[in-house]
Amino acid sequence: MKLCKRIVAALVIAAMLALCVPAFAAGPEYPEVPEGYDGYITFSVSAITMGWTYIIDPMLVPVHEGETFAAVTARVFDELGWAYTYSGTVEEGFYLTGVGCYETEPMVPEYLMNEILAYPAWAEEEFEYSFGEWTGTFTDDEILSASEYCTLSGWMFLEDDESASVGADALVVTPGKAYTWIFTIYGWGMDYGVSDGWGMFPAFDNPMEGVSRTEAHIALAQICADEELMETALDVAGDELIDFLTALYDPESSQELIDSTLAALLAALYPAETIPGDVNGDGKVSSADVLLIMRYSMGLEELEASALENADLNGDGVVDFADALLVARSIN
Repeated sequence: MKLCKRIVAALVIAAMLALCVPAFAAGPEYPEVPEGYDGYITFSVSAITMGWTYIIDPMLVPVHEGETFAAVTARVFDELGWAYTYSGTVEEGFYLTGVGCYETEPMVPEYLMNEILAYPAWAEEEFEYSFGEWTGTFTDDEILSASEYCTLSGWMFLEDDESASVGADALVVTPGKAYTWIFTIYGWGMDYGVSDGWGMFPAFDNPMEGVSRTEAHIALAQICADEELMETALDVAGDELIDFLTALYDPESSQELIDSTLAALLAALYPAETIPGDVNGDGKVSSADVLLIMRYSMGLEELEASALENADLNGDGVVDFADALLVARSIN
């Protein structure tokens, strides 16, 4: 009995003194940069507040040092053979006025359409003239252009989900960041939660405010850039991929939903290796695992099914001090 107590005491002391090192989940990476380029940015074109998806899904684009976003934009559209229109020049005064788009029937979320329809009356009351009307009209030329559907609509761009203070011809892109053209239909980016409307629009409960899609954009672009990984996603993580894309395309998705669906997709693509005795799932067997088993045996800790499976080292179907002792002996 005294020997058993000494063993238990020793295990407890060892576990309490252990240093726990957090494990980082695996994920997609950037491919090798092509010769002549200096890195990658993530590029996309979004019209999700129109109730559509992305006109161009997040994609990796190699960039030169000192290249402006206007130059990158023109290069991407030209290489894709994608229709677009702009005023000014790529070097000076670049303003994107239209992007090729085959969608025509808007499905604006109800919360946003209510704000758009109520705005002219609010503007009349506040400024004594009415503007910003939803017209619903467009030119059927397969180009989504400024002032279509709504007199306030137009194109603007984001850098890591924040509006830039300079034009696309003046902004030098930074490798590793995400750049998105958005078709805004209310408050000059207010619908995307990236503008306060410069005091010209009333505040409203906007689900897009404070929600960042940057991490999701970069991860999706990296997955799509790896043909083998994309095939794996379609083969073994189809449901997780659909859930993630559904969350990404929905303007009403919370940050928690976007993050959790991305985490689920990555977990399906990069399943954690199961190590007997690794109860806390940090990728190694340590005295911290011993402590968890002991706490579970004493009714002080709850363990998930996967943790219990790893804890049952002797395979007798019961997790107890005998397993704690075996795990302790297995620690190098």
